[in-house]
Amino acid sequence: MSAKYHESPNELAQFLQAAGQLKIDLQAIINLGKNRLHFCLNEWKNIDQRPSFVYTGTPPYPYNDKNLYITAANNLWYRTIWSFLPAINEEYFSALLRQIKRFESPTYYFNKGIVYGNLGVSQAAQMKLDEGFANILKALMEDAIYSTTGTPAGTQIFNRHLFTQFEDMFVKIDFEHYLSNTGMTLPTPIRQFINYFLTSLDADQRVFFDYAFARAIQNWKIWEEKNNAFSANRLLSCTQDLCLFTEDLLKSKINPTVIGTRPYWILRNLVPLRTEFSGISLIGCGANTMSDLDTRLTRNLAIHNELERCLKILATIRNYSSHNIKSGTNRNVFYSRYPDIMTELVRAICNVRLLP
Repeated sequence: MSAKYHESPNELAQFLQAAGQLKIDLQAIINLGKNRLHFCLNEWKNIDQRPSFVYTGTPPYPYNDKNLYITAANNLWYRTIWSFLPAINEEYFSALLRQIKRFESPTYYFNKGIVYGNLGVSQAAQMKLDEGFANILKALMEDAIYSTTGTPAGTQIFNRHLFTQFEDMFVKIDFEHYLSNTGMTLPTPIRQFINYFLTSLDADQRVFFDYAFARAIQNWKIWEEKNNAFSANRLLSCTQDLCLFTEDLLKSKINPTVIGTRPYWILRNLVPLRTEFSGISLIGCGANTMSDLDTRLTRNLAIHNELERCLKILATIRNYSSHNIKSGTNRNVFYSRYPDIMTELVRAICNVRLLP
């Protein structure tokens, strides 16, 4: 009876043969791309004697020409295998990147925007956000001197297709969902407001927000699929990053002279500095234990005044997560009502952003 539940020697042999052949075939395909790339690298540098790519001043090549050395290796993959599995794409473009770097020297560089970009998109598609986000930014930085937007160098990257592709997929869709749940009256249509919100941030704020929000959403989805202690802890940490972002955004809305009167500020002292938040006190929004957090969040979620509710939830989570790494279970309010909490954090972010 039990034999039918176990793999047979013949089945194992078939799997081993197929797996071995798959490994051989994949390496053969990657080698084809690497060989094609190596030929073009050599032609570009040694035969055509094209100069090293310079990342300051005037680009040495037109935008399309800078990619010629990798065009064939890129297109061969894109037209045949790109749509299969992101993990295979990552293997391929990682191999190409290593090949290019080995071919470079301390005085000779290639523009690697296209390979960084494809690598980053492949990683982001697997929700490898740390690696994917970094490589997309590397791609945009490599190509930043081609920007014709006239915007400062630090913000040029946000207008490029690779970055907008990332934001559309991993930030805007979910942010729009939670912003819709707030029922806030906005000065413009919701998607237009989101674009306004993101473009109004400085470079550091925008990168931090996009990453923190995408990570929070990612960990919430992982937690929903199967509750576990690690995701519980990561969700708390990622949500704290959103609170830190909101606190930093609020500081940018206060006169720098006032900010300079103290070496540091805490959220409960920042809020009264804006008349729009008058009458809202964040005293008593601390939480030392998960039980305390349950009590405070339950009380705050019941507050009728929307502005007071979202700011107190913001302060409560900010205070708890700044001093604790202890996570909880689905019996705790932070997890059982996380969509409601995220809605209030988005409400707080938007209310701060709408301050003149």
